[in-house]
Amino acid sequence: MQFSQPMDKKRRWLVWAALALLIVLIIMALRGVFGGSNRAVTAAKLRCVATQDVTPFGSEILYYDGITLYCLRANGYEHWSYPLGENASFSCSSSMVAAWSGTQLHIIDRDGNSTYNENLSDAIQFARVGAKYVAVVMGGDISPSLVIKDMQGTTVDTESSAYKDMILLDLGFFSDGEYLWTTSLDVYGSVPDTTLHTFRVNVSNSGGISLGDHLIYAVVYAGTQLNVVSTRQLRQYDYRGTLNPSGTVLVYGWQLIDHAVSGSDAMLLFTPSKSADNTGRISQLRLLWGKTDRRYSLPSPCVGAALYNRKIYAFSEDMVYRADLGDRRFNPISLSGQLGGQLVTDYLGMLNNGVALVACESDVYAVTLP
Repeated sequence: MQFSQPMDKKRRWLVWAALALLIVLIIMALRGVFGGSNRAVTAAKLRCVATQDVTPFGSEILYYDGITLYCLRANGYEHWSYPLGENASFSCSSSMVAAWSGTQLHIIDRDGNSTYNENLSDAIQFARVGAKYVAVVMGGDISPSLVIKDMQGTTVDTESSAYKDMILLDLGFFSDGEYLWTTSLDVYGSVPDTTLHTFRVNVSNSGGISLGDHLIYAVVYAGTQLNVVSTRQLRQYDYRGTLNPSGTVLVYGWQLIDHAVSGSDAMLLFTPSKSADNTGRISQLRLLWGKTDRRYSLPSPCVGAALYNRKIYAFSEDMVYRADLGDRRFNPISLSGQLGGQLVTDYLGMLNNGVALVACESDVYAVTLP
């Protein structure tokens, strides 16, 4: 009898611990940690049209109507608006926006507040946003200058000598936003030659690495590697520009359409390039991920495909096809009744909460994926 009270307390403690564990597991399952989801497919029609630069912005949506930049929530309700005037452009990360028109640069936070709004010394070609900085390409197409600003607009770095007699094609931040890569094209060479530069903002420049005459159209950072994708091959470089010979893969005839990062590896999703598929619809997919090189055949022609939560989603006119990375078959999910009787004609992008943006001719819907 003298041991009954401690034993009762022990049993009660075990019961409460088991209940707490069960609650944690249920929450994790609802958040998709185990790869599943109990969400139903739903769709919200947005007030924008497909030609208005509809762009994912974290868990929200940006679009520009020719005068004003709008931010919508996934349910279609307006979060904020910001006047830009005519002939403006914008780019964004998941939390900040850079917008420009002529010489004027706007830096806008996730709530629509301007942290910087000033005219620069030269016309702006384009800008890109990172975790800590905004990179602005200014001047003429040939021999432009690159200016790096913090989120309050203070200039922290500039570069121009690296792009003498060059066209700056694209750029992006990596490694927590402290580093920057750029690709540029020599316009006066006897053959086209693309150069990759890597910088540490306000610290160092690694110099240029020649990438040859094939078009470089995407750079994806994962782990410690820059995955550089051209029309011919995938190559991997470290932040100093040193080539990883084991990371080279032939991708001729394939075009990158989406990417994600899983651990230290890039997940790269390809579809046959237009030269290989003149219909404009997708019937095959290819996934490169670490040492994995896997092909998928879609059940019917699709208008687009994407990666989300370690799954592949593909969009046909009236279906969403879903497959885990190791699956041999796609699970079909009907969109019937969700899009007002319309058919999907284009895939526009994915929000970071698993909501896909699709177009039905000019109409745009936000589709919550299962």
